[in-house]
Amino acid sequence: MGHRSVVLGSILLGMAAASVASAQIAITPMIGGYVPATDVNQIGGSAENLAKTREGTLSLGLNLDLGPLRGTVAYASGTTIKNASRQEIGKGNVLAAAADLVIRPLPRIFVQPYLLAGAGKKFYKYDASSTLASGVDKQAFALHGGIGADLSLGKMGVVAELTDFLSKGAEDKWNSHDAFLMFGVKVPLGR
Repeated sequence: MGHRSVVLGSILLGMAAASVASAQIAITPMIGGYVPATDVNQIGGSAENLAKTREGTLSLGLNLDLGPLRGTVAYASGTTIKNASRQEIGKGNVLAAAADLVIRPLPRIFVQPYLLAGAGKKFYKYDASSTLASGVDKQAFALHGGIGADLSLGKMGVVAELTDFLSKGAEDKWNSHDAFLMFGVKVPLGR
């Protein structure tokens, strides 16, 4: 049984490598919005009872497409952190990176819809405000998923996507969401 698994895995890896080798490589700079769906206490595990919420902000991203495989980087800087009284108590940054599989379930008819699934890491960094819990800066393994569509305009294209980086929160539950709604221009490299 183990031998068959190795052979099957090798065949699938070989097929993916052949697909990537024949695929067109493209880079997509992205801009959009960052929407946190988790408060700071859920991320850092603070014992404080203060509610510390994060607000959305401008985000930047970059995708590197290698056929069905893709590298994703998303960054949001300056997200505002507020206490239970809705007073600003600090700022924070989020950097997320993932390796994804892009699934294109429908043929291209002017617009190409796609799904993506992968995994990577999220990195949180918050300022040193005395009202924020210490030890909030962290990194976490994250699952990455989303939906998108690209519109081909000759050699280049326009891309829109909504993705979510999901990781374990303070209580070791998969409840820490960081969503990015991004738009970009897809530029092929080579060929």
